[in-house]
Amino acid sequence: MKRILSLLLCAAMLLSLFPMVSAASDEPLATILCGSDFQNNCYGGGSYNRYAFDATPIEEQERTQSLDAILASVRGAGIVPDATLFVGDYTDHFQEDGDGQYCAGDGIRQIESMFNAHFGDDYTATHSSTFSQGNHDYSGAYGLAQSGLQPYDESDPYIVYVINESQFPYGQSSDSSMLALVSATASTVSTELGALAQAGETRPVFIACHVPLHYSARSSGTDNTYAQVLFDSINTAAADLNIFYLYGHNHSGNPSYAAGTGRNDGRYEDAWGGAVNYVARGEYLDVNRFGHGSSANRQKLNFTYMNAGYVGYSNSSANNTLTVSLLSVYDNRVVLSRYDASGEYTRAESLGQSNPNSGGAQVNYPITVALRSKSAYAITVAANNTVYGKVSFDGYSATATPYENYAIEGWDLSPPGAATVTQAGNDFYFSDVTADCTFTVNFAEAHCVSAAFSDVDPALWYHDSIDYAISHKLFNGVSDTAFAPDQTMTRAMLATVLYRLKGSPVVYVTSVFSDVDKNAWYGAAICWAAVTQIVSGVGDGRFAPNDILTREQLATILYRYARKYSYATSAQGNLSGFSDSHAVSAYAQSAMQWAVGAGLLVGSDGMLDPQGGASRAQVATILMRFAQYVGAY
Repeated sequence: MKRILSLLLCAAMLLSLFPMVSAASDEPLATILCGSDFQNNCYGGGSYNRYAFDATPIEEQERTQSLDAILASVRGAGIVPDATLFVGDYTDHFQEDGDGQYCAGDGIRQIESMFNAHFGDDYTATHSSTFSQGNHDYSGAYGLAQSGLQPYDESDPYIVYVINESQFPYGQSSDSSMLALVSATASTVSTELGALAQAGETRPVFIACHVPLHYSARSSGTDNTYAQVLFDSINTAAADLNIFYLYGHNHSGNPSYAAGTGRNDGRYEDAWGGAVNYVARGEYLDVNRFGHGSSANRQKLNFTYMNAGYVGYSNSSANNTLTVSLLSVYDNRVVLSRYDASGEYTRAESLGQSNPNSGGAQVNYPITVALRSKSAYAITVAANNTVYGKVSFDGYSATATPYENYAIEGWDLSPPGAATVTQAGNDFYFSDVTADCTFTVNFAEAHCVSAAFSDVDPALWYHDSIDYAISHKLFNGVSDTAFAPDQTMTRAMLATVLYRLKGSPVVYVTSVFSDVDKNAWYGAAICWAAVTQIVSGVGDGRFAPNDILTREQLATILYRYARKYSYATSAQGNLSGFSDSHAVSAYAQSAMQWAVGAGLLVGSDGMLDPQGGASRAQVATILMRFAQYVGAY
């Protein structure tokens, strides 16, 4: 941690020379290189052979060549990590095979020599390196960290917590003393992590543990009680902390194992784990062996769960991903990256795998995890124009999504300086929040879709709504060069627009109205609207498709659409404030009250003009409001 501390002190001195601004540097506070399982494949022929690589010097073994190539790619990318963190297994041999030349210390020394070779001759002397114990490693081996919180300073940007395999064994035993050992470990974890939470700790806490929490015991008919006990203690503490659980142990996936038939459960261990696994905070983890896939075993994660990387052998040619992880720590987020021998690993097969039972989306690396803030102040997010884009907020960060043809053009914070805002692409991260504030993303038009129409003035009131209608294919121009914004809308036009809004469903009805040709451009739309009772005729079995659409007809048809598809229609506007409210037809009273209350109709010069025709520009504006009201786009 010494180098990290000196870097932070230098940064603090530099920052003190400048006033506080609401945009932070995008340089990480620290980068940590992580890995696991520095092993050769001693399972040739399907059985374990401890002697397979004994005659080969360690620097010439496959595991060394593999890690050497990966570290070379990291250094080739210009990265010298501030610290390293490996989570176990530095020998091929099991503990019961004996010590001596097979000691994990030999593997750790080899890894350290490779750090020095790639990152500087004195790297391990000047940088923090943490090695947690794996199931192949002796407790007393050279370089292994003690279980528990690792020494840290208040100025350090992160904290490391080690759980060694001797405190959390992967193999489950019927011996009650072993369960007592795991329970004691869980109790210690609860106490120490709980103390951090009580102190209001906001820094990321990296738990280094070789044994995964989803890993079933290798004993048929035994549930995974050990993992369940430890999971409960970590998950409870994680409700108030930023915890990242980094595990190893899973040799990159072997899909040939059928579920429950091989050495491991193929769906949930080998095939699910490996070097590329990641489960997001808020997703679900299936901890127990019994009843895999049942909702009872799916438990919501309060922490980030990920493989530290895999640098040794793979037991699957279909998934031989050998990687290290790089954790970039910022004051408000952690970015998780992967590196293999060819550089940053972002190919399709490096997808971060969500729990198979959760149905969650798979995401590719790099992955950004927002750190939870302990601020007591509220942040409200908004878009400067909801026609241009939307802004989502999860309590820790905001994501801005411009709609097609629009782009992000800056942001505002009110009051200024109430928080530090860091932008990374479309994502925004908040820290140092000192007051309730409103964060607004400014969207601007990147491409004007109505520019092709010579009769659309971009400076007039209807411009945004016409762009919206065209962008969302609600309706088009009357020709390739004309939109006819002042032309009156017809009844057929509106039926067609709503038909498109609903996704143009298949219509099997051949005829509804005598004056509607099923083969006309509006035929299917009117048939659909009539069958769904969104429109009705004008009498005598006619629809009058080419008649002018009045404003009260427009309100009535939209009201029926909203009710048909269970959108809220409880808004009640007061029509008495309009001088011509008496002109609203009886059939349209409820619809007009709703349209005014929902903000779809606002009137002009104190009049609703219910019997007047609605122009295409006016309908575009009302439809834009309606589409947003029902959440169509």
